[in-house]
Amino acid sequence: MTDWTRVPVVVGAGQHTNRVEDPLAAPDPFELMVTAARRAAASALGDGRAGELLGGITHCYMVHSLSLRHGDPAQELAGRLGATHAEARVSGMGGNIPQWLVNRAAEQVAAGARPVVAVVGAEALATRRRAKRAGVKLDWPGDGGWPETWPPLEPDLGVHPAERAAGLEQATAMYALVETALAHGAGRDLDANRSAVGDLMSRLNAVAAGNPYSWFAARRSAAEITTVTPDNRMIFHPYPKYVNAVMDVDMAAAAVVTDAQTARDWGLGPDDVVYVRGWADASDIWYLSQRPRVEHSAALRAAAAAALQVSGLSLEDVDAFDLYSCFPSSVESAMEALGLGSEADDGRPLTLTGGLPYHGGPGSNYVTHAVANTFDWLRNGGGEHALVHGNGYYLTKHAVGVYSRRPPLEPPAPDGALQARLDAAAEPVPIAPSLPGPATVVAYTVPFDRDGATLPGMVLAQSDGRRVVALADPSLTHALVGADAVGARVVLEAQAEGPDQARLG
Repeated sequence: MTDWTRVPVVVGAGQHTNRVEDPLAAPDPFELMVTAARRAAASALGDGRAGELLGGITHCYMVHSLSLRHGDPAQELAGRLGATHAEARVSGMGGNIPQWLVNRAAEQVAAGARPVVAVVGAEALATRRRAKRAGVKLDWPGDGGWPETWPPLEPDLGVHPAERAAGLEQATAMYALVETALAHGAGRDLDANRSAVGDLMSRLNAVAAGNPYSWFAARRSAAEITTVTPDNRMIFHPYPKYVNAVMDVDMAAAAVVTDAQTARDWGLGPDDVVYVRGWADASDIWYLSQRPRVEHSAALRAAAAAALQVSGLSLEDVDAFDLYSCFPSSVESAMEALGLGSEADDGRPLTLTGGLPYHGGPGSNYVTHAVANTFDWLRNGGGEHALVHGNGYYLTKHAVGVYSRRPPLEPPAPDGALQARLDAAAEPVPIAPSLPGPATVVAYTVPFDRDGATLPGMVLAQSDGRRVVALADPSLTHALVGADAVGARVVLEAQAEGPDQARLG
């Protein structure tokens, strides 16, 4: 007989997107979060009992918000929700975090704790930008402090000093660099890769265009997305603007997780809840430049397999995916890790939300929107099973959740040794501060200024089993944007200061 007190379920989810453009009239992040949380509670128990649910929250998990300067924002949020006795915690950073928080809630349920967990997050960076542009001061709550986070913020935020020295700390640069490795591995030249990226991202864009919470409602074709124009300038080769995540949005989302027995006690039936059937978290080799294959995520492959095993389902059972989509290479790498073909071949959606470039990428909170959309899609009969993926930093931290309309045959039992096995098998490639002499290009990208001129290319190169991050000279930079250069031979020259310079070999 199933112990329903140990079966995790999502009972409600809510979202809100602010459309008020006057920064002095727009809601602050707490107001955005309260709106989303109330909608989540109402979606579970109805408007009349939403307060009852919110007041019964035992754990208020707030996703880290870049929009706030507050020493204890999670406690402030819990108070506004009426959850006066809740344990309130604010998360660390990363796109994996919302699913990571759901996974922690599911673990508590599986352990028999019977919690009522609210996962809530918001960003209001668009209002902050508008206020700065207008020269007005926002009267938002906060003491200017930074909270203690769970898990703790990583001091380097996933960037190696050599990567930072070359300018690779920008997410666009990192993911564009991964794109060149993906294209090379797939045997695609620049035109073929541009076409593949356009096809992929236009499918995400179509979902966003039909999502009422999306920041951008515009429907764009594959050609519009990848053709460089004054409005769609190249940012980091091979990525123009329209494939980049957009963080300057005003959005909030929330989900409520508890056990199936509590849901039944509230009067909810089997069709009113979505089961969290499986979950797993895993991290890759910490620095992108040290991974033997920068385009491949061993951690996501392992986490997805573990989550599916816990769920009792196979990849073929999954009807839809919501893969993290800050940039095309994030989606492509996830597809490779999961063993998926292209969406055109497979037929299953890769997102139920629309992707960070089109739906909008509210800091660390995008995946809370993905969980909310997955909940709605499943509860409304879109399918039986769905898989949600969150990716933190640079294909570094991964969280996977398997959601289902059908209950498990027995309470889920997650794999507690997954990360230890990955760490034991990892073989990071050493990074040298300088490697003068011949080397081979592993991956690369080229930044562009706002006028469309190239800046020195950024090259990840390898020689004698070691890696270096170098800056390209003008001739090599020109060659990098003209053809696939992965595998090309270059010559590295030490400089008086800063990274090595790479030139054509």
